[in-house]
Amino acid sequence: MEEFHTVVTKECGAGAENFWKAIGIWLKSPHLINRRILASTQLEFYKLEHVDRTEVFKWFLSILEEFFVEENVEKRIVDSLKRLNNEKISVNVCDDFEDLTLSKIREKAMCLRLAKLLPRHTNKFNQTLEICLIDVESGAVSYAHHNYSNAEEKKSLGFTHPYQIKYESNNVSIGVKNFNQWNESENLLWLKTFLFPKLFKWIENEDPNKSLVCGSLKLVSSEKYTNLYNNLKRKYGTEMVKIWPENTDPLKFVYEDVAIATYLLLLWEIERERLGIHEKQSFLDLGCGNGLLVHILNSEGYPGLGIDLRKRKIWDLYPETTKLEVRTVIPSSKSLFPDTNWLIGNHSDELTPWIPVIAARSSYKCRFFLLPCCAYEFNGRKYQRESSSSSQYTDYMQYIKDVSEKCGFKTDIDKLRIPSTKRICLIGTDRSYLEVESEIQDLKIQEMINTRCNGSQISDAWSSEFKPRELVEKVRNCTQIDKGLISNIIDIVVSLLLRKVLMIDLSGGKTWNAGGEVELRDVATALDSDCLKKLKTECGGLQTLLKNNGHIFKIESGKVRFRVPGKDRVGRNKKLRNSSVSRKVKACWFYTNHPDGCTLTDIECDFKHC
Repeated sequence: MEEFHTVVTKECGAGAENFWKAIGIWLKSPHLINRRILASTQLEFYKLEHVDRTEVFKWFLSILEEFFVEENVEKRIVDSLKRLNNEKISVNVCDDFEDLTLSKIREKAMCLRLAKLLPRHTNKFNQTLEICLIDVESGAVSYAHHNYSNAEEKKSLGFTHPYQIKYESNNVSIGVKNFNQWNESENLLWLKTFLFPKLFKWIENEDPNKSLVCGSLKLVSSEKYTNLYNNLKRKYGTEMVKIWPENTDPLKFVYEDVAIATYLLLLWEIERERLGIHEKQSFLDLGCGNGLLVHILNSEGYPGLGIDLRKRKIWDLYPETTKLEVRTVIPSSKSLFPDTNWLIGNHSDELTPWIPVIAARSSYKCRFFLLPCCAYEFNGRKYQRESSSSSQYTDYMQYIKDVSEKCGFKTDIDKLRIPSTKRICLIGTDRSYLEVESEIQDLKIQEMINTRCNGSQISDAWSSEFKPRELVEKVRNCTQIDKGLISNIIDIVVSLLLRKVLMIDLSGGKTWNAGGEVELRDVATALDSDCLKKLKTECGGLQTLLKNNGHIFKIESGKVRFRVPGKDRVGRNKKLRNSSVSRKVKACWFYTNHPDGCTLTDIECDFKHC
């Protein structure tokens, strides 16, 4: 077989089975590493039998050279494969290479997979065809990519030249074809510093899909989701980010609600097709917060209402067609919505466990969409984890799923594509009981509530212990602490860091003192107990304060150091330099306060030099 030039390799004793499981994740969920990708949709999957591996490998490479500049490359590749089938090999169409288990490894299978990669930003990147040759016997997976569009202004989601991931003799490696033509500064660097380390972690059993639900967007079409999400983002997101009056980060909250709206619109479209109806579903968003989700759904023609116990500033910016209401919802016989098709609980906090109950009791045909965040019990208190074998979040999600099923719902679980770690949603549609059994089911629901609340139903209320959130929210953030105190704490941390001198080289022969690293416990020791108590009460503690000043400090493994301008990105996924909204808003701390100033010029820096 033609050799690929190895660009990175590492010894690994995890075994072939773990290697193929990691490859399976990369095939199905490339968005977990390549953030340009929104989703991958499998088009065809072929299992090749009675093959001469060398000949098939040559065919794979010749296909790329022969058809990569042609239109309809997907069909031409399949036709070529069929011709090869008539001549030499047996081709079986398979549903999937779902689980590359040890048994399939023993089969020494060889497969060809065609998939469509869908871009997160359709205005910047092309939809891309991914061609993947899987050779289990050789422990190699070869990848090649082709743009569906020839638009020169858009970039590909893949690479110009093929690459290969290989497991051989307890070593994992990545090799590239046409090595001299690869862009070292971008393409090769990404393969070595992003793809390879993540794959290696997956091989060592750090499975990102090890949760209550595997995969994402399982209930809707990934391709339709991509197109609709980008349309809604242009229609609502861009302008909303500019006028956002809340203290929260618009880049997170705006696009998160756009993504949730996209998912719901597709989910409801599928439901209308299944039920054979044309009228758009009605909805009620309980705990609607900023109301943006309600605004998008109303604007798209869905009749509905958002309820929250507090009005937000942004409510005044919405048109009259956006229906929002200030009201405290107490789970009771007065909180039923028999004329509503769908109840929405989007980060509904203390109402979260009640959403399935309210939906079940509102009407037999009422459905719900629930996206839990903070863990609350029926009585409004924080949920206490019941299983130490799983995380608090996983345990709570399982608990809410159990609540839904006890309410009689056939419950689907899916994972959304939103900028949040809490992105698993529960969807209750069909019932597991007949409508004539509703009274019996209602007694089962009340019994469940009484058991969880250690109380009984009184008057109209379903729980005597439930207490809603206070109307005036207690503010807990570092902006409310005395600014002089914050400044003193920052000065103390800076002095501790500068006690150790670490000079780094800059362009033009200049150097810059990056200081040292200091254990957080040593920083805490340098502060008095009253200061630490105030920090804990007002903003969660010292570490939270330092993270809130992430433009100055970087925290890693319990240590704090300076964030080097130009080298350490501010935020996990933010690229401030490309954001006209976020750039040049704050003053550059290093320019004003660091002994050596800022490492960047005023033009280069994301912050203001003034």
